[in-house]
Amino acid sequence: MTEPPIEDNPSDDVLEELLGAFSVDSSADGADESTGDQPEKYDFDDPSIDRLLGIAPDAPTVVAPVVIPKVESVSSAPAPSDKGKLQKVEPPTPKAAKVKPEKVKKSKNKEAAERATIVIGADELPDAVYLDVEREEKFLERRTEEGNKDRSTIVITDFDDVAAVDASAVRSTLGGGDRIRARRISVRRAEGRRRLRWVAIGLAAVAIPVATLAVLASPLFDVSEVSVQGATYTDAALLASIVDEITGDPVLLVDTMELEQRLRADPWVESVKVETDFPHRVIIDIRERKPVAAFQGGDGRFRIIDYEGRVLDVIDGIPIDYMLITGDHPDTTRGQFAGAPYSATAQLVLGLPSEIRSITESVSLNAATGALALQFTGDTLVQLGDASNMDEKLARLLSVVRGGLDGICQIDVSTREVGSVPC
Repeated sequence: MTEPPIEDNPSDDVLEELLGAFSVDSSADGADESTGDQPEKYDFDDPSIDRLLGIAPDAPTVVAPVVIPKVESVSSAPAPSDKGKLQKVEPPTPKAAKVKPEKVKKSKNKEAAERATIVIGADELPDAVYLDVEREEKFLERRTEEGNKDRSTIVITDFDDVAAVDASAVRSTLGGGDRIRARRISVRRAEGRRRLRWVAIGLAAVAIPVATLAVLASPLFDVSEVSVQGATYTDAALLASIVDEITGDPVLLVDTMELEQRLRADPWVESVKVETDFPHRVIIDIRERKPVAAFQGGDGRFRIIDYEGRVLDVIDGIPIDYMLITGDHPDTTRGQFAGAPYSATAQLVLGLPSEIRSITESVSLNAATGALALQFTGDTLVQLGDASNMDEKLARLLSVVRGGLDGICQIDVSTREVGSVPC
């Protein structure tokens, strides 16, 4: 079974529809429409013909996509009875309705002419339309001479299923590059403003403390008063140099830690605290070491020690305010520790009961063995042995002292068995 041959030429109905859509009414030229003798003239300036035939204009143009409202179903084929019909789309109505084909009359004023929107619906693909080649060439020549670049939009769809076509949504995309460029410039400027804002905040965060310190470090807040507390034996020359150094300096710039370190170097200073009292005062609070005893070195000079055996000072005369330690002793320099035996002797002196201390003239120390002895008034000598169990030894000695020392020249309390040697 052979298929029917495909027609090369459009049907008469299609040609009549095209003639009616793209022709100019003969009455516009003064012809009598009632006679029908004068043939209709085609308006080849109508750009709709150009788009319908797929002929590209000389200058390229950009056509934006047609925005069509949501349709439940779109079919490319209308009813068979409407095959090949050319239809004109009227302005959309609230309810979708079929638009009957009618002739489109064009005004000769091309600038005022509105662009036509043509919808061709068919059940199948639209048939090919062939027009006169000579007329087509003349049409292209006219467009080139007149520079007509107006555009029309042609929508091919099943109009029965389309509720409405918003022709105003079809717009040119010319100038899109300029808009994108402007948008990028705007974004960059916004980023620049944000960066500038953060830089300003950072500068303010730095400038405010700096300005505050500059004001506080000004001569308005200089040190004009230095108070020294607890300094009895501390080096007076050292204190005077420190006071002269910080007087007149900004109170907030006084290096208190450095001053404390310099003062702790003095052997008499056990602890020190330097504080600033805004706006003009500095307080130096010193806690000195307590001298306990003294011993004579090989050079004939006397060393004053504290309970740790640290040599606080070295003097030429015999100190009468401190317990004298007899025996052979080294020449320990000022600020140094004499050793453990001297520390034990100083602690013994501090631990003597008042009844014993009042009759004790000196403490004898053997630096080699650490043996200790007390010399009482009246030539009574008390042997204590080493520094171990010193509390028990002093308790036994206190019992003997309370019993009386008459006729006793020597007492030994180094053991639990108290021994005595009469005179």
